[in-house]
Amino acid sequence: MITDHTKSRRMAFRGFVVLFISLICSAASVLRGELSGAVTTTRPSAVIQKGPMENAVRIPIEDEITDITLDSIERRLKSVGEEDLELVIFELDTPGGALGTTLEICNKIKELRDKGILTYAWVNDEAYSAGTIMALATDGIVMTARATIGDCQPIMLTGMGAAAIPEDIEAKATSPLLAELRDSVRRNKYNWNMVLSLIRPEMQMFWVVNGKTGEKRFVSKRERDELFDLMDADEEEEEEEDEKKSKKRRKSYEEPIPDSESKTDWKYVKEDPVLGKINQPIVSDRVLLTMRTDEAVAYGFCLAKLQSKSDLVEHFNISGTMERIESTWLETIIEWLASPQVRAILFLLMMLGAYAEFQTPGLGVPGAVALVALILFLGAPYLAGFTVTWEIGVIVLGVALLAVEIFIIPGFGVAGILGLVLVMVGLLASFVPAEPTFEKDWFRLPTLPATYTYAKHGLYSIAGGLAASLVGMVMLARYFPKVPVAGRIIAPNPTREQITVEDPYDGAAEVGAVGVAEGTLRPSGKARFGAIMVDVVTEGDYIERGTKVKVVERHGNRVVVRQVY
Repeated sequence: MITDHTKSRRMAFRGFVVLFISLICSAASVLRGELSGAVTTTRPSAVIQKGPMENAVRIPIEDEITDITLDSIERRLKSVGEEDLELVIFELDTPGGALGTTLEICNKIKELRDKGILTYAWVNDEAYSAGTIMALATDGIVMTARATIGDCQPIMLTGMGAAAIPEDIEAKATSPLLAELRDSVRRNKYNWNMVLSLIRPEMQMFWVVNGKTGEKRFVSKRERDELFDLMDADEEEEEEEDEKKSKKRRKSYEEPIPDSESKTDWKYVKEDPVLGKINQPIVSDRVLLTMRTDEAVAYGFCLAKLQSKSDLVEHFNISGTMERIESTWLETIIEWLASPQVRAILFLLMMLGAYAEFQTPGLGVPGAVALVALILFLGAPYLAGFTVTWEIGVIVLGVALLAVEIFIIPGFGVAGILGLVLVMVGLLASFVPAEPTFEKDWFRLPTLPATYTYAKHGLYSIAGGLAASLVGMVMLARYFPKVPVAGRIIAPNPTREQITVEDPYDGAAEVGAVGVAEGTLRPSGKARFGAIMVDVVTEGDYIERGTKVKVVERHGNRVVVRQVY
């Protein structure tokens, strides 16, 4: 989680970067002005207790959820004044996003609820993963006719592809998420096991009904066996033993036994007015719970099907206007600049600009391009919440070590290698958001699968940008100077004639030539070679006037002589 101190430092840097990006983009136009499994089938209907509401807003959340999303939500709520709000509807159409940011958004939603502000999620058209977690945190969920929610399992990318989080780190990696979901279940009376089946594929859920009372429940296999009175003593002991084995996932169960073997009044729900025939289990132990709108209504997650803005106004009894508050053009640009693909291009421009600048004297256009690319490369993810502060410090330290290695220490040794490592670590870390945690460790290895996903994207961006920059450097050196306009930016390599220094002695005083010292050489002075007077220097010896000398070295205008015995 991001601390207040970190946020304050980010705010200071944000002012500069936002101003810089605003100047760069000033020509752009504005883009857009309790926890038991045995609970009843559905939650209580969402009846709005307040009278007609005049102050309602709709906040759309689209695409991937990042720290920019959190900042944007806070800004949009502040722009209308939280104290005057009665209803906030979050319009969701998102594939998910960063877990840490999602948990902070959930906290913000529940802060609104604690102030007495109604919050609802309108899924239009999908809210997977983090989107579903966010929707569960609101007072309730409404959906369009063919919307989708669910599939919230954290996964980890390995060399063999996507895989579940290993059992030995699962508890640590998912504990913040489970704490958030427990709170949402407590507040909204969702079925805990059904919520667990959103994130755990080993969950197996059944829909049962009491033949006498008509009560319906969602139950796990163990709860089903208890209601059906199917567990004997040996099976109960085996189930208890399985629960104690924390390092093993739940075993897969076979499909349910027929109703005829139930020893009580509890039976399977066989048909639903909306869903039709019901196949049991309703959630297999091989899939994650993912629901279309009708299923979400039947399973107690969706309160109503609302297709349009007018449906929202009627359902929530909104008497005033319901403003749709969009994100700003600057937020859109920052999010675009923080994407791995754009950052790969910025990295390419930074490398090519630096290379071209080193090939030309003074500070010119290539250096300015490299500087702008560097500011955007680090500034955009800083505002997006990926880069905190230590990544920038590591990059600066790495560059300093490389400068020491190049300009002070001869050769390439420890300083240079360490500098390269620090720069690469800092660049890669700038793609990865901070993980949520309840601990206060100053450092810990990443555990969440999303962290490795972001790191993989960052690695691809850096590797792609570096490879493209190497190709670009070759192209710049070989072909770019020949282009008429480009040649003014990067001059072509000089010819032999251009770098040849004119001989001031007209071929005299070449190596091996013999002359006479015209005065005492202490150790510099003059010597005559034929008719030409030459400035010479000895190897350190004093040579008397009139002594013969021989040229032993010649470097341009510098002539080194030695006494001839």
